Amino acid sequence: MSKEFNPETDVKAQIERLLLEIKELSQRRADTTDPQAGEILTDQIKDMEDQIAFLQRQLPEGG
Repeated sequence: MSKEFNPETDVKAQIERLLLEIKELSQRRADTTDPQAGEILTDQIKDMEDQIAFLQRQLPEGG
């Protein structure tokens, strides 16, 4: 028996992975004492949030 590829599930998995990465980066940002490192982490978090927003638009309504 073969499993069908479900693109919606794949998109949701990508979103979950990005949310976990954001959580880790946020913790690193909170722990850093280097302002430049904090700015870089903030930029990375913003990029991931943008990726999540893009992926969420790929999901059907209510997804």
